[in-house]
Amino acid sequence: MYTTIDIETWKRRAAFHFFRNFDDPFFNVCANLDVTRLYAFCKKNDLTFSLACLFFSTQTANEIEEFRLRLVKGEVLLFDSIYPSATLLHDDETFTFCYFEMTPDVFSFVAAGRLKVEEQHRTRALDPRDSEHDMIHYSVTPWVSITSVKHPRRFGKQDAIPKIVFGKMFEENGLRKIPLSVEVHHAMMDGLHAGKFFNLLQEKINAVESLSLRG
Repeated sequence: MYTTIDIETWKRRAAFHFFRNFDDPFFNVCANLDVTRLYAFCKKNDLTFSLACLFFSTQTANEIEEFRLRLVKGEVLLFDSIYPSATLLHDDETFTFCYFEMTPDVFSFVAAGRLKVEEQHRTRALDPRDSEHDMIHYSVTPWVSITSVKHPRRFGKQDAIPKIVFGKMFEENGLRKIPLSVEVHHAMMDGLHAGKFFNLLQEKINAVESLSLRG
């Protein structure tokens, strides 16, 4: 479900018209997250760390309105909720996309996510879901502690779906950290909103120990 934004009365009207026709209207922010507590929490509760990152990141995006805005056929749509789409690497070094449904808590999300991953490894169907916009595109580069990322884009195609990449975890001053790249459409949001995303996600990770087994 979504709501169509009235662009002419929208508070971002000027910024929207300014950025929407740029050849490359996307900007990227890459910073490190402290995942020390999340990593320990996953170990303690037998949770897949990558799926937990996917859950909390998408949960965070759902709580920030600008991350649910999409540009579709010249209209700005505000989706009620969004879900994660992630690249999945197979043992022959090819990849496909895996889609996950959001759940109320990280425990049920990881349980369902493990089944989705197993199924995708079996089917290996490369379905880009080009007609769907209520998602976030995720990827991971566990081989490199990234400091920036450049994504392939179809210029001329209206696309405002955020792209988020998790890099290789590393240790610094006794803490576990992971680089996170967030690429978003400047007509939909500004650096302020990207900053809100990083800060809110870090808050969720810092509070993860307070979660019970049933969320």
